[in-house]
Amino acid sequence: MRVISRRTFLQALGVATGAFVLGQYKGFSQQTMTIGVLGSTSSPLGQGIINGAQLAASELKFNLITGDLGSETDPARARAVLNDLISKGADAVVGLSRSNTIPALLPDISRVRKPFIITGTSLGGTDQVAGNFENFKYIFRAGIVSAAAQAFDGGEFSREFLVGRLIKDKVLRSNAVAIVGDPSKQSADFRAALLPRLTRAGLDVVGNLADSQAGTLLERLQKINVPAAITAFFDAKVGAEFARGWSANRVKVALFGWNEALLSDDLQGAATGYVLTDFVAETANVGAKTLEFYKNYQAQFRVRPVFTAATTYDAVYALADALGRARTTDAEALVKALEGTRMPGVVGLIRFYSIEEQQRDPLKLAVAHDQVYGINKTGGQPAFDGARPFYTQLVPNGQRVVLYPNEYATGSYVLPPHFG
Repeated sequence: MRVISRRTFLQALGVATGAFVLGQYKGFSQQTMTIGVLGSTSSPLGQGIINGAQLAASELKFNLITGDLGSETDPARARAVLNDLISKGADAVVGLSRSNTIPALLPDISRVRKPFIITGTSLGGTDQVAGNFENFKYIFRAGIVSAAAQAFDGGEFSREFLVGRLIKDKVLRSNAVAIVGDPSKQSADFRAALLPRLTRAGLDVVGNLADSQAGTLLERLQKINVPAAITAFFDAKVGAEFARGWSANRVKVALFGWNEALLSDDLQGAATGYVLTDFVAETANVGAKTLEFYKNYQAQFRVRPVFTAATTYDAVYALADALGRARTTDAEALVKALEGTRMPGVVGLIRFYSIEEQQRDPLKLAVAHDQVYGINKTGGQPAFDGARPFYTQLVPNGQRVVLYPNEYATGSYVLPPHFG
């Protein structure tokens, strides 16, 4: 455990009268924290975690220890990597883009007692906090909201954008939609949570389709003859094949929603016109830090950042913010400081639910130490009191136009080119 004087922090962070200002860390000359990273060089999301942590650590002059989880589905490997990070002196750990290994990691998290911020999956970990606070208070989720909040947000998008705009303006010929996804448990659970939200939004859900064969899904979708479909592809292979087939076969069904394959790749233009749910978007409407992050990330890594890069970057800065207030790397002090986080980040306002918020939330979205879902407007930047998913349309030349939330929009919806 290291204790840093208040004067050292205020000078190093450029903070006046103790107020945190994001982006003031540059020039920080002391390595005051060691961050362990649970990423993977085998997947775009896992690599994004590593890259985002590296960028933040280089700006903050923090020490970084990287662990490679490989396929990200091997519990034994995940435990070995986590324990290796701790043995090498990690004061806190960030990462994980898959939920598969979280159950196996829980005993180690409660044993090593270091802040552990999940930055790439909306499932697991934080659901243990309220019921067993002393053992699992170390777990947080940053930037990416829970699956329940994603489903709620899908309903809001459907009500405000699909029904309130595209159907009202007759861009879509009717309110009939299908839900389409792969047969994974994550997709099945998400589709089940989303369906009632779509119905309440005013959509007529006439099919809930799932298959591991993209061609079969497209055939079934065309037979239903709906103007739009909401997608839930958590299997990147199926999602990529579905998007390619949709374009190649000129399927005139507008697509909106989650497709993991498209988070990092527009499939050489095959997915043009698809409206994708994402957790990061290149827009100054979130705040100046967002465009700065995109600029610096692309200069260093020569690729467009996936959401895990942004959420991990924000998580490292949240730890720096907590360290600035705690003035020590002691885990108990850092946890307490993290609980008080209210930090403008790349993806929105980084803030964590309390147990009290979980207990009194009428919408049942709040889970202690989860990233807060932004319902209330702030009147400034970021526009909401938490993070919100972005709905971005893939357009030619690999660009992405933000359509929703309205406060973050950078353009308007255009029918896919193969509809013409």
